[in-house]
Amino acid sequence: MTAPDSCNILLLIMQIAPQITPLKSLCCFTTILIALSALGSERRSERQLESLRCPNGHAMFMKIQKKAQANNAVAQTILASCYDLGRNVKPSRKENIRWLTLAANQGFAPAESQLGRIYLYGSGIPADYQQALFWERKASAQGKPEAQRDLAFMYERGFGVEANPETAAIWNRKAAEQGNREAQLQLAKVLESRDPTEAMEWYRKAGRQHLPEAQLRLARLYIKSPHGNCQAALAWYVRASENGSAQAMYELSKLYQSGDCVQGNNETSYAWFQRGARYGSQEARDEAGKLGPLLPEARKKIIDRKIEEWISKHSGADKAEDKEEKEGR
Repeated sequence: MTAPDSCNILLLIMQIAPQITPLKSLCCFTTILIALSALGSERRSERQLESLRCPNGHAMFMKIQKKAQANNAVAQTILASCYDLGRNVKPSRKENIRWLTLAANQGFAPAESQLGRIYLYGSGIPADYQQALFWERKASAQGKPEAQRDLAFMYERGFGVEANPETAAIWNRKAAEQGNREAQLQLAKVLESRDPTEAMEWYRKAGRQHLPEAQLRLARLYIKSPHGNCQAALAWYVRASENGSAQAMYELSKLYQSGDCVQGNNETSYAWFQRGARYGSQEARDEAGKLGPLLPEARKKIIDRKIEEWISKHSGADKAEDKEEKEGR
């Protein structure tokens, strides 16, 4: 969110919530400092989306609606989210798009970005890549990292434009430099064969934002590096596993099983295979089935209990089994 966008949003909140009454100038000054210091942060985007979300209360909604009808772009974007969520109004993609378009036509970057995404991904309407390209370019030109990543995606896939990996990389870099973790991941993938060192840096940045694929790929690069770095590889394999990557659990198990990077340990290997199986990896399930008979039943019970405790603490727990239960296993 740019500093002007920040000011607009907070000033609107001040207008519709009189009990919040800091000085207008102080608001803008403080907001500009916050926006600059937060530049490149993924959390910044999340906070912005939250600030543009439809309010729950009807009284606040009525004030937002009045501002939107008076052609306030921030209020129009918030009102659009009300029609998207069906909050205080009947859900309507048509009205959602109408209010976003009104805000986007005033050059409000968040509305441009949201509108572009609707057309790009066909959210409730048929995809329209030309409309998506039009709005994503506008938002990207204003520095919106989500739009820049979407634009890179369009050039990667050839959606509405001729596929162009180099142009995609340019837009991914712009978004990555602002902290968009998906852009960091995609940029790193391109750089792996060209500059592994820089690729590792971008994987590390995305990994620190809890993106499991980046964590997994970084672990692999540490294993493949000229001198190897087993300690770092294991740490990133574990982090990817904690974020629900079944593939990371499987590969970590194989490391313990082979003893190439760490001392071989059948119990540890079995435990990670079992975790991977619980997260949906058939490969891990098959390997656990082979390794299980080699371990005493008492030890397997202890391991299984520890796995349950581990799963309860980490994201993505038991997704595969939950899905099977819902389907009436």
